[in-house]
Amino acid sequence: MPELTTDELSQRILSCRLLDNKQLNQALSKLGSRNVDVEAFKSSLLQNELLTNWQLTRVIDGHKKGFYYGNWKVLYMVGAGTFARVYRSVNIKTGDVMAVKVLRNRYTDDMLTRERFMREAQTVMKLRHPNIVPIHEVAGHRGRIYMVMDFVEGQNLREFVRAHGQVKVMTTLNITRDVCAGLAYAATQRVTHRDIKLSNVLLSSTGRASLVDFGLAAGDDEVQERDGFYNPRSVDYAGLEKTTGAERNDRRSDIFFVGCNLYQMLSGEAPLFETRERMRRMSAERYRKIKPLSSLCKDLPHRVITLTNKMMALEPKDRYQTPRAAMEATMRVIAAIKEGDTKRYDEEMSSEEARAYEKITHRNTEGEGHTVMVVESNPTVQDTLRKKLKNYSYRALIISDPRRALDRFRYLDPAEKLPANLMVFSTAGLGFEAIDAFNEFVTFPMGQNVPCLILVKKERRAEILERLDLKPHHSVLTLPVKFAEIRQQLQQLLNLAVPDDATANDDD
Repeated sequence: MPELTTDELSQRILSCRLLDNKQLNQALSKLGSRNVDVEAFKSSLLQNELLTNWQLTRVIDGHKKGFYYGNWKVLYMVGAGTFARVYRSVNIKTGDVMAVKVLRNRYTDDMLTRERFMREAQTVMKLRHPNIVPIHEVAGHRGRIYMVMDFVEGQNLREFVRAHGQVKVMTTLNITRDVCAGLAYAATQRVTHRDIKLSNVLLSSTGRASLVDFGLAAGDDEVQERDGFYNPRSVDYAGLEKTTGAERNDRRSDIFFVGCNLYQMLSGEAPLFETRERMRRMSAERYRKIKPLSSLCKDLPHRVITLTNKMMALEPKDRYQTPRAAMEATMRVIAAIKEGDTKRYDEEMSSEEARAYEKITHRNTEGEGHTVMVVESNPTVQDTLRKKLKNYSYRALIISDPRRALDRFRYLDPAEKLPANLMVFSTAGLGFEAIDAFNEFVTFPMGQNVPCLILVKKERRAEILERLDLKPHHSVLTLPVKFAEIRQQLQQLLNLAVPDDATANDDD
């Protein structure tokens, strides 16, 4: 693309209405000539604050729209999300500086997104509280919907945490108090936020925290749903409420995610593992597999950890029941610490949490790296074993035909990796065919040392045992059997390290 001349750049600026003829002539006269070098002209425009870098770059790139929304002239972009962009803007009539949030062009014809955007504006316009960024205006401009809100000089909480890592305890508590105060006020207006996260908390230059982006906010009777699925931006809430069986608009979900923010400020680590995959974000393990805060921050005051733990209790009934209760609890902790109550977290409680977490993580990862081949023709048994093995991270190979299963070993090159680390021969659907397959399998050079589990029907157990040549690395269970018993045999046959009482609460 050829370089613009000074005259061409001037014409583009005029056509975008960023400057008028008088302002351009004054800018050029300062440089002494209209024939001035274009680079010198650009520098002059920026140095004299006639244009911002953002405006100048867009003009040079050929953009003709997006510089004005109503009476608001855009200075530069301050944030971008999935559905909207936020700009620092100035009112050309009053000189007021505000933030203008504009729905992205791609959603102009998406009625559901437009309605949600309008609902956010209408919901927040009635909220006036120091810890909620106020919205003053909502309007349209050439088909684009925008809202005008206070411009907060500062940064969002995600940027703050990224810059500081672990945030000072009193700072985290003050921010948490502010967030809870905003939520408590919104609750008096029958509004929940539904999208609490670090990026939706703004920190002013004075340190005050304010809530923004009520795009998923709901009243008591609203449900965020489309074609039977949650709105994609509320997927974290959906996963939590699905895991706990809570109502889709449970007020206590906001409190859980306030606790997540508190956890991340204190530890510098996100409590929920990050993933872009919708199903993994919705999975129960994401909420059950949260590392205890006490194991990451051993020197935190007891009160701070118990406050965080209560906010993040998995069961809604175990959390603070209202934002006001969470705010008051936070204020009590602040007051206690100011008075010198900085007693460290109880070591016994910390150890109990560590053991509980170890059991959870062991359950979720115990089978990693192990392949279990199941020889069984009964579809119900196949599906059950496939699902259960996957739950514990085993790789399951389900084969209905015993001959095909044996051939995987019969013709295996000794240099190749074994197809499975453990074999399960089940008589539920195959009967004695499974027993014959086992007896042949143990004669293979590549099968002699492979652990095997044989599942036999109760009524034929004695007869079957007579036909088996069992070794120490073989085991027999009687059908019907609970998966907890199968799991225990897998652990023993594969010599897996198992935490104490790892299966005590196994309800499979």
